Amino acid sequence: MAFEDIALDYFSDGNQNQRILTNSSVGDLRTKIKDTNSLYKSGFVESAIWIKGEMLDIQGMIDAMKGREKVMKQQIECE
Repeated sequence: MAFEDIALDYFSDGNQNQRILTNSSVGDLRTKIKDTNSLYKSGFVESAIWIKGEMLDIQGMIDAMKGREKVMKQQIECE
């Protein structure tokens, strides 16, 4: 906030209407930032879930191929 005061004095000749972080119309910026930050999802968790899903898909394909081979063997034995 002190940085904004110094920059405001230097760049806008002390015009208080140019405030962004400490403007009265913004409200409580710290609360808004904390609330927004709590809504973010972890990229690591999302990646881990995606990778786990891919591994389950691969395992499902392997199981399907093994099951097909088993059915083919039983069909040949029956013939």
